[in-house]
Amino acid sequence: MQKNTLSQQQQLKQTAAQMVQLMHLVELSTTNLEQEILKEVEENPALEIDHDAEIQEQELLEQEFENNLDDLDDYYDNDEYDSYAYRLQDNNRSKEEHYYFPTATYNTSFQENLLQQLHEYELSERDFLMAEYLIGCLDENGYLSVDTHNVVMDFLLTYNIQITNEEVEEILTTVIQQLEPVGVGVRNIQECLMLQLNLKEETSAVVLAKNILNEHFDTFTKKQYDKLQSLLHVNGEALKNAINEILKLTPYPVFALETMDSKTKQITPDFIITIEDGKLVLNLNNYHIPKVKVSQEFKNQFELHNPHLSKEKKLEAEQFIKDNVAQAKSFIGTLSLRELVLFNTMYAIMDKQRAYFLSGDDKDLKPMILKDIAEKVHLDISTVSRVSNSKYVLTPFGTIPLKHLFSESIGSDDVSSKEIKSIITELIQTENKVKPLPDEVLCNILKEKGYKIARRTIAKYREQMGIPIARLRKEI
Repeated sequence: MQKNTLSQQQQLKQTAAQMVQLMHLVELSTTNLEQEILKEVEENPALEIDHDAEIQEQELLEQEFENNLDDLDDYYDNDEYDSYAYRLQDNNRSKEEHYYFPTATYNTSFQENLLQQLHEYELSERDFLMAEYLIGCLDENGYLSVDTHNVVMDFLLTYNIQITNEEVEEILTTVIQQLEPVGVGVRNIQECLMLQLNLKEETSAVVLAKNILNEHFDTFTKKQYDKLQSLLHVNGEALKNAINEILKLTPYPVFALETMDSKTKQITPDFIITIEDGKLVLNLNNYHIPKVKVSQEFKNQFELHNPHLSKEKKLEAEQFIKDNVAQAKSFIGTLSLRELVLFNTMYAIMDKQRAYFLSGDDKDLKPMILKDIAEKVHLDISTVSRVSNSKYVLTPFGTIPLKHLFSESIGSDDVSSKEIKSIITELIQTENKVKPLPDEVLCNILKEKGYKIARRTIAKYREQMGIPIARLRKEI
């Protein structure tokens, strides 16, 4: 009975370790995955680059190109997908794609930047995993987009590891919120501004600014300065100095990150979507990913039958070989599983956003949240989040990040927040600057256009886009 229990514990530990490795590989971009594979090959003597497979693949491509063959008939044979076609392996590309290596210039994403900083901390494996998970939960503004209770539940489902709200809060405040830029990992603008103020020298203006944010934040956001002066019992000059301290702060951490010096680098999009005969075709852009296999030479290099080896040394060598081969096989299997997770996730996204991928117009984007895709591909939300946060897709109208495709629904299921934001932007850009449009008027205009949307929602989207209220947009 004790032996069976031990076996089950070892199996559970192995499964959890494989899940951790899968989540790590899923989060990597194509370029970073190539580096990870080369690192694994260097560290594990039982793993090697499969040059024969790469040569055979290249020969197939060249032969197909020279003979002007038609595309291989590897389309998915299922009625559910009859409006699409796809090729999972890159040796199934059409002849026009053979020597095309699409790249796009971009700056390191803020998630990648944070992960790089995270490696500078001396954390236990458990704490590092929690910190890495929390970074994956940050939204496009650098805010923590989920409740800590949801983090606890998702963490248990993903890694089969029980954590507490207190542990999550501890990692959030002592690790994530200590990363650069200041303000990462906060829950709202008020917390973001306070975090930055706490790092400033305690001058009278800073102390007053903290009081304003802590006790009178709503009055401050409404710019009711006369009321603030009365509530705080300060003169106009002191209030002005305190407000100036607040105005120097950054409401969204990512804005600060975008202004930081970072090296521009080339990336290879993880997916390629093309249009052929009116159908969307999805490819994994895995040409640059090295093919790996278990090294037969490694298995044979130990002279286990050498009579000069003691029984203890033979057993030690056998165990060394066994452990490394098992690790190599596990890594290869995880790579295959990563490919499946990425493809299924991207296919579900493509299926949902078919109109957008055919037109390239943001107004054709349908409402889509992480939960929608997670339910469709039977994955947890955190996995879909990891895929969407760090992946790019090459389309007929340019290379875009996957996170651009997600938006919440407004009123009707057919209207996305991105469509509403686009209309709000157009209205404000063309408004009379002497008499700018308040949120209530914007709301009425949208209703006249057939969009049922609340005024508070208009205000929320306007703030998300960094557009001030009408009174502050007024020009004399």
